Amino acid sequence: MGSLNITNSDIVSLAIWAVVLIAAVIWGHTFRTRERELVNNRKYYYIASVVIFIFCFAGIFGKGLNFGLDFTGGTILELGAPQILTQNPGEIAQIVKDKHPTYDVTVQLGSDMVKSGDGKEYQKVLVRVRSDDSTPEAGLSPDQAVEVREELNKKLGVELSNISETTIGPTISGELKTGAMKALAISCFLELLYITFRFGNKLRFGFAAVLAMLHDVIVMVGFYAWAGMAVDSSFVAAVLTITGYSLMDTVVVFDRVREFMKTDKESTFDRLCNKAVCSTMTRSINTSLTTIVVCICLYYMGGESLKGFAYALMVGIMAGSYSSIFLASPLLVDCDTYAKKRDAERADEIRREAEEKAAHQAAEGRNTRRAPRPVARPRIEKHSDEGEEGEEGAPAPASEGGTSGSVPPASGYRPRRRVKGMRRK
Repeated sequence: MGSLNITNSDIVSLAIWAVVLIAAVIWGHTFRTRERELVNNRKYYYIASVVIFIFCFAGIFGKGLNFGLDFTGGTILELGAPQILTQNPGEIAQIVKDKHPTYDVTVQLGSDMVKSGDGKEYQKVLVRVRSDDSTPEAGLSPDQAVEVREELNKKLGVELSNISETTIGPTISGELKTGAMKALAISCFLELLYITFRFGNKLRFGFAAVLAMLHDVIVMVGFYAWAGMAVDSSFVAAVLTITGYSLMDTVVVFDRVREFMKTDKESTFDRLCNKAVCSTMTRSINTSLTTIVVCICLYYMGGESLKGFAYALMVGIMAGSYSSIFLASPLLVDCDTYAKKRDAERADEIRREAEEKAAHQAAEGRNTRRAPRPVARPRIEKHSDEGEEGEEGAPAPASEGGTSGSVPPASGYRPRRRVKGMRRK
């Protein structure tokens, strides 16, 4: 076991991992014969996610992230020892720290001898020198790097070969930070569009998937902060990898939801989502566990350079499996409920506006109805006989009851009256 560099604590950890993975497989296979209630218990999953978020934010803002050289700037010295060193990485780092106390130093040692390009065998010694807040320089200058190698040769008692030397300035580290944030934002936006268009232009599917994906990113960053591992370009690659992996799991569940929506017209939407999650549970667990097994091997046997990347993948895959099963579908149900409620309110508002508009138009129609046209009043001839009229030109009142064919005074028509002593023409 010495060539694999596995300690007794690592063996215990691997045994615990084996028990956990076997238990997860057995639990996943129970869904083949039994449908469990998952979606309607979503409040418990929300509470668990809130507790995990509190733990992660405490690590991010309390303990803080350990940014690597890619984000802070510094110098990486790759040296070669002609024999296996007896000193541990902490002792070698303290030698460099004594020479340059204003720098943060980390050292990684190769597990065995490897052959370099010149044909000689060396044990690789990787020295990372990072500037702290009190040091304006990003890393070591060429003269300081030579002093570090000379100090290590004197204290270690060997002649170290200089394989490579890399210095990352603050400008490059700033560009890496900006590029990492842009890459994460663009990936979230494109995945939102993809899920929305894939599932019938329904934004609720894309919104639920992106929320579950952001959950995975926060969990990864929080656990990485508590572990104290260096956040570098490999961590950014792991985050982007997990976003795609988590989305793939969520799409499988949403695809099954869409199939059940076409075949089952009687069940409610939450029942369809619960049925979809249970029918894909075995597949989701088996797929995630096969990937986790590879990450575990990388973490314990891949060396120091792959340890951070493997740790990020393990945390991200477990968080992605949890979010795809216990968060994505419950969030989809809540988004669908909100969307239907909003659509119903909008339909009621449109109906009320239509009724008010119809009533207003009816009222305007009654007000603008044309009045009856008045009948023209005939001209009355005046006669010179004075005994039949009280006053000149004023006709006598009509007899009570009127004559046949007479028009009531209210109509505006005044009948012509015959005058005695005159013949009808």
